[in-house]
Amino acid sequence: MRAILLAAAALRLLGQEPVITRQGNYWVYTESASVPVEPHGQLQVEARGHIVVHGDGGDRVFYRLVQRVPAASESEARQLFGIRDVAARRLGSVTRVVVQQNSSPKVANQLDINAPRTLAVVTLQTQLIGGVDAYDLDGSVNARTPSGDIRLDRIRGWVAARAGSGNLFFGHVGGIEECLTGAGDITVENAVGGVKACRTGAGELIVKQAGAPVVLENEGGNITVERAAAAVEAHAISGLIRIGQAGGEVIADSRGGAIQVGSARGVKAESAQGPVRLRGPAGPMNVSTAAGSIIAELMAGVPIQDSWLAAGSGDVTVSIPSNFPVSVMVTNDRGGYPQIMSDFPEVRPAGLTFAKPQVVAQGAINGGGPVLHINAGTGVVYLRRSK
Repeated sequence: MRAILLAAAALRLLGQEPVITRQGNYWVYTESASVPVEPHGQLQVEARGHIVVHGDGGDRVFYRLVQRVPAASESEARQLFGIRDVAARRLGSVTRVVVQQNSSPKVANQLDINAPRTLAVVTLQTQLIGGVDAYDLDGSVNARTPSGDIRLDRIRGWVAARAGSGNLFFGHVGGIEECLTGAGDITVENAVGGVKACRTGAGELIVKQAGAPVVLENEGGNITVERAAAAVEAHAISGLIRIGQAGGEVIADSRGGAIQVGSARGVKAESAQGPVRLRGPAGPMNVSTAAGSIIAELMAGVPIQDSWLAAGSGDVTVSIPSNFPVSVMVTNDRGGYPQIMSDFPEVRPAGLTFAKPQVVAQGAINGGGPVLHINAGTGVVYLRRSK
């Protein structure tokens, strides 16, 4: 029995008595304490309002609950603060901090936590409304809020974030397992392990740097990937898809927006309504538009493989360096005869034939090479010589 009592005493919170102070027009309630934690264990936090977690070199979890409200008197402020209960305890390798309260909507609630940065898993959940911030942690972080922003930075492990509505910001993180917001922007500064799945219902989706594959989906806004070390997959219902640089294949499709791809090791792009522009891709290209133009800029020293460019209604423009070896075949699967404007005399019109697909023109530039198949609908095919 004595051993049990001693163990219970060891788990008691170390804290200070709650205080209420006045700061200008606001009354502020502050409560703080600490609880033991397994340095490589788990931390689970649930509270109403804003949750902020900082990793440090300590061996305990320190929390500070702050409530702020404008009120004419302390008694009025106490009524608005309502009743709260902070349950902070350690059970084995898991430490839980749960705040239950019924404060007025006028009250701004914030829970600040300092915890060992060596924790393996940190799970953060807000109630009703409030944002989530987490910084300087070595393990993984899982953050959720029904309504509010989420900001995660300097996290060495994998992260996951879900917001019913609100913006998501990821600074330098080990990788993104999942990120989802119903209506808000998503910004990723650097995801070392890549982005396994990221989706927003409306807003901008921006990835500045990723060290592994990236998978993105936007139901009502633009997608931008500045630099990815591996493959990129992007799906948009409406809005621009722009991929600056990818170390692997780019797969992109949009129902109602343009697609722009810079350097990549292969491109598969499909636009239902909007232009597609490629600048310096390597490997195979497989591009189609139902209603939109296609512009492909080939780069000297960047080899391609057999490729297909198909425009249902729209022009197809291909810029080819003067010394670039490539074979070109222009067809029309509807049996038409689209107009061709070519800077290369090697590409000559073919004779008329009843066979389909109709070969409109073909030729070998600089001795020929990978075959560039161009399927033109009602638009014009331009073959331009670039320097």
